[in-house]
Amino acid sequence: MTVVGVVALRWVARGARIGAPSMTLWLLAWLLFFLPLATAVSVLSARYPEQGGIYAWTRRAFGPIHGFVCGWCLWINNLFYFPSLLLFGAANALLPFGTRFQGLAESRAYSIAFVLVMLWLAVGLNLLGLSKAKWLQNIGSVGTWLPAVLLIACGAVAVGWFGSATSFAPSALVPGGDLLGTLSLWSAICFAFSGFELTSLVGQEVKNPSRTIPVGILMAGGIVTIIYIAGSASILVAVPASSLVERSGIADAIELVAARVGLGGAGAFTGGLLALGAIAMTSSWFAGAARVPFAAGVDASLPAAFARIHPQYRTPHVALIVQGAVSTLLFLVSVLLTIAGRAPSIQDTYDVLVNLTILLYFVPYLYLFASFVRLGATTGAEEGRRPPGGRAGVWLAGACGLFATATSLALVFVPPAGTTSVANYEVNLVGQALALLLAGMVLFWRARRTVGGHRP
Repeated sequence: MTVVGVVALRWVARGARIGAPSMTLWLLAWLLFFLPLATAVSVLSARYPEQGGIYAWTRRAFGPIHGFVCGWCLWINNLFYFPSLLLFGAANALLPFGTRFQGLAESRAYSIAFVLVMLWLAVGLNLLGLSKAKWLQNIGSVGTWLPAVLLIACGAVAVGWFGSATSFAPSALVPGGDLLGTLSLWSAICFAFSGFELTSLVGQEVKNPSRTIPVGILMAGGIVTIIYIAGSASILVAVPASSLVERSGIADAIELVAARVGLGGAGAFTGGLLALGAIAMTSSWFAGAARVPFAAGVDASLPAAFARIHPQYRTPHVALIVQGAVSTLLFLVSVLLTIAGRAPSIQDTYDVLVNLTILLYFVPYLYLFASFVRLGATTGAEEGRRPPGGRAGVWLAGACGLFATATSLALVFVPPAGTTSVANYEVNLVGQALALLLAGMVLFWRARRTVGGHRP
């Protein structure tokens, strides 16, 4: 579940947009963000294997209102994440059908239809429970593993037979030119390593979570790191950054190399797998994300309806259905706003959805690292195992994580290269984020008054 939930090969293509310097940014993100994240989640999961993960840890460390802000952002970022992931899947799903249909990738009608159908498929499967939905996650893991293997293999073939399309000389690895535009992609690269807290969101549904979750994070972390760094290098070996089309770049790189050795059609096959992987990842995160409003409903931080359990399937059906409905609404609003802003390409909608996801998701990570510093430094026997490096290790990991997260948040506001309308991008990003944060606070105070709770 962790590997399928974390590895998204679209981040490989997004990072590769800047060429060889992406290797440097991947390594920095691994050192300053991933290692602190893996440490924090492993320790807190072992100590507090509660339903809700980061939300529950923040509530324990800082109280109800901070727990709510953390959980709210953790939840609503997914409402943008699902459509953006499915837009990536929509572009790749066309590849098996040949060049006749490639133009549909920029069709709003096709993209909207694909996103909505697959989004509600995820709702339906997860209403039946994790035991029923996990078959899609298991099949979808093929859509993660096999394209990654094919991409890395094609990179090796390209280097050995044709030479690299990109220079990896030391001087080429240093970001230059449009330095701010290059560094802005670091937010997406750090975000690529996010998600290791996924299984902690369903901690009470995992066997022996205090041991299983940290071991799963350790194993998945090594796999994810290899896939991302080797995958990015492989794309750049096959295709120069200037020729890269982000949403289909992985399949394009595989097709280019495979066709040169007489194996045409590999790109179309890869596109189908990537689409399947995107659908499976949506289902995985849909399951985990719905447990956050469910936990908030139990705690009376959201209306009590969110805490309802389906009498037959024993799933948080209200949270799942509301999650699907609000994600649908926000996706359609984002499409309409890019049209109103005269942004002609579906890529503009994709960029806004991706960066709204990053912006809202990294607020909970600020809380995660702060909670780790506050809770991780305790050493009482009742708190579980000692964190690596003791209190000094906790402070170092927390400081690195907070620095990487705060930097990534600031860089989100730099428009991606090729943005059609900078004003539309900024208004869309800031306006939707503030509106949703305000809506969350209104719901929080109403829920507190309904149960007669005092103001925290």
